[in-house]
Amino acid sequence: MKNTDKIDQLIVVFDKNMSYKQSLTLEKELDTFIKNIKIISPKDNRGIYISNTGEEQENSRKFASVLKIIISFIGIGTLIAGVIGISNIMVFVVKERTKEIGIRKAIGASPKNIIGMILQESIFITMTSGYIGLIFAFIIINSIGDRLMEKYFISSPYIETTNALWATIILIFFGALAGYLPARKADKIKPIVALRDK
Repeated sequence: MKNTDKIDQLIVVFDKNMSYKQSLTLEKELDTFIKNIKIISPKDNRGIYISNTGEEQENSRKFASVLKIIISFIGIGTLIAGVIGISNIMVFVVKERTKEIGIRKAIGASPKNIIGMILQESIFITMTSGYIGLIFAFIIINSIGDRLMEKYFISSPYIETTNALWATIILIFFGALAGYLPARKADKIKPIVALRDK
């Protein structure tokens, strides 16, 4: 207490890298140590009170884990919706370019060439849309600034280089997936039928 030789409370800061179980072990050791010094019975729960912030941190960690799972499901759902949307676009593109595809096949384009052409366009659309979305998200996050810290305790949001590379790989994969069925449909177009198309 102030102006006395009595201590009302003692704050102990433990290593931030310490796990929740380790913080509980430290709490028990401190409790035993102080009770031995002050000659307090180990069975006396009211003799000393220790508040462990490790429990709050563990609850925050669990909440963050649940939030991460929810965001992952939202992300997967968005990807699936994007794949369906791009696939529909590519079906329309194939239909509109039926004559062109027929001419290409008539002058010797192989099925591999036709499928490759459609897949390249699908991947290009997916990656372009994905990176435009990423740029917009970056601009929005920067415009929000410190307001995220005030409400959601999020400071300096950023994307790691590894995550950006994985995002690129995922975009390429889903772009190819979205264009595969339309590409197979384009491959089955017969040159004679395609040339009759108006």
